[in-house]
Amino acid sequence: MKPAVNLPLDPLTINYESQDEKEDSDLQLLWSRVMDEGSYTNSSTYTKVEVLLLCWAESCDDLTTKNEVHSLKATFETHFNYRAKIEYLDTTYEQRLQVRVNRIVAAFVGTHDGPNTLLIVYYAGHGRPGGKYGNLELFGQTSPNDKQKRLDVLVWNKAEKLLLPAEADVLEIFDWSFEYLAATEESTKVPGQDSFTSALIWALESLVKEKEDGRFTTVELRNKIKLDAPDFPEDQDPVLFHREKESPAGRIMLHPLQRQGSDTQLSPKEVACLDPFKRHTLTLHFDFGANPSKTYIKTLGRELNEIFRRNVGVSRVRWGGKRQSMVARAAKTFQASLKRSRRASMRLQQATPAANISDTKLSENALDPLTPSSSDQHSPQITEPAANGSPVLNLADISATLLPMPLDPNDEDEGQAQEPRGRRKRRRIALHSESP
Repeated sequence: MKPAVNLPLDPLTINYESQDEKEDSDLQLLWSRVMDEGSYTNSSTYTKVEVLLLCWAESCDDLTTKNEVHSLKATFETHFNYRAKIEYLDTTYEQRLQVRVNRIVAAFVGTHDGPNTLLIVYYAGHGRPGGKYGNLELFGQTSPNDKQKRLDVLVWNKAEKLLLPAEADVLEIFDWSFEYLAATEESTKVPGQDSFTSALIWALESLVKEKEDGRFTTVELRNKIKLDAPDFPEDQDPVLFHREKESPAGRIMLHPLQRQGSDTQLSPKEVACLDPFKRHTLTLHFDFGANPSKTYIKTLGRELNEIFRRNVGVSRVRWGGKRQSMVARAAKTFQASLKRSRRASMRLQQATPAANISDTKLSENALDPLTPSSSDQHSPQITEPAANGSPVLNLADISATLLPMPLDPNDEDEGQAQEPRGRRKRRRIALHSESP
């Protein structure tokens, strides 16, 4: 059965704690700081950040999220200088809840959308898959008499569509008690010291103090919650993913804004350069023979700054991500699969001491995953170089029994590393917490 919630690009296959993800996150921050040294009309950081916090009114909130939502609002305002507003979802209004939420989201986008802007939407409450594939239903309380009956239900996808045309980047954060299409219900902790929102507040306040000039990516935020939050349950796993298949590479970067009485206004020339109807994007890929160092990336950025100071009309140079070659990632996938197969075989031997000798030999052969035995017809082979001179790793003959989990935990969708030409896709990233 297909999952009832549309979570694109298999976010659970991305290992955000891997060294590759950490390096990419660090290099994105480094690139941002180097680009600040240049003369670009479009800043590498946001000049405006607005936060919309959605939670249920006390009359229809059996999770009692109000206090935590107010604490999160204070964190955004005090430590980041973001403007935040709480909207209470209430069914006592004459207007249908879905219509009212749609109007709230539409007004939020219409009032605050613009260049160099980040829109953050946060939700706290219940959630479950909707009746239609891909839909996500939100509700504030359950019926005490009928656990299957949900009250105050709204379909988030209908409101979320209003965020799609936004020129700003959009970050969605969900702290929900979430139900899957299964016999049991897996949910985050209710409000308290060990809840997701409490860990989110702690991570936000910690990172803005620890990081140089307060900048950090959503990857660092996710890892800070998962790995360092003092009371966050080990069985909870925050999930970070793009809500659009064609989202560009690179993660949203959070940072405090300068205190000021009003929004930073762009000059007429800057506004003209940011006209979405005239703007074009040129995508270049730099291929390195080895993993580039931070020093090299810094030198590359500064040399580009010097070139673009000649008034060639470049408004910004964005970080697009760093990835290993396809061959290296394929080899890593195969190695990880063989290691998992070996661990499974060893667990089986421990459970059954009288295991067959052939199983032991299989485990021994898996010690060197890239050196197949001469009699193994299903082992991967390195073939002759292709026309472009790159070696080709032939995985077509790999036995399915050796790959119980073919998804690469360190890999992201290759399509995320490119952007469609001729227009800029806004980044829309969602971060939520759920039990395994």
